[in-house]
Amino acid sequence: MNKKHLTFIIIIVLVLALCIGGYFLINKNQNEDALKFKNEYESLNDTIRESDGAKYNNVNIDENNPIKYVTVKETIKLLESKKAIIYVGASWCPWCRNMLEPMLDVAKKLNIETIYYLNLDDEKSNYEIQNNELKQINKGSESYYELLDKLKDYLRDYELTDSNGKTYSTGEKRIYMPFFITVKNSGIVEAKGISRTLEEGETKYSEMTEKQYKDLYDNFYDTFSKIYLTSGTCNKNEECN
Repeated sequence: MNKKHLTFIIIIVLVLALCIGGYFLINKNQNEDALKFKNEYESLNDTIRESDGAKYNNVNIDENNPIKYVTVKETIKLLESKKAIIYVGASWCPWCRNMLEPMLDVAKKLNIETIYYLNLDDEKSNYEIQNNELKQINKGSESYYELLDKLKDYLRDYELTDSNGKTYSTGEKRIYMPFFITVKNSGIVEAKGISRTLEEGETKYSEMTEKQYKDLYDNFYDTFSKIYLTSGTCNKNEECN
């Protein structure tokens, strides 16, 4: 074997090693995020929410879930990607917790490997009503306002209502959780909230009924399949390939 052939073989081996190493690194990070997500949400099971004294509803999340944590800046870049599902939520949000099961079930059915997870707790602005006046408690980050601008056509106004029913406008838009952004071919397909509709006598902490589960499942299926399902691959009642 001459020197030229040996050099070529070494280069091929190094490239393969880098590809294999990169693959395992990506999967390692994905698995770490999946476990982090599971622990973050399950840690609140059977605990009391300080803001209203209610008990959080329990969630049980598979450690092999498709969740990958992203920052606001990474989310903005994802809006220009070929394909993406972005979930904006928080573990303390009751509405977020009670939609997890159908969301993850649909992701499993459609063989979705990644759902990007954005938590805005440390990025968003917050206001309070104090002495009949609207006060800004903290200002959002620069990236947060950039994201709001990107999504402005899909967002509701950020308003607060006091105990007397008076409404105060902050002059900002708001991402109300749980919120989902689906992207395909560098464009936003949908950006909307997905949560269950409460029946009479229920609260956001009530156990979900079979009908509510089905309604959410169908909503997620219709939303996710627009970007992850090719025509003829499968339907809601069949196995997907």
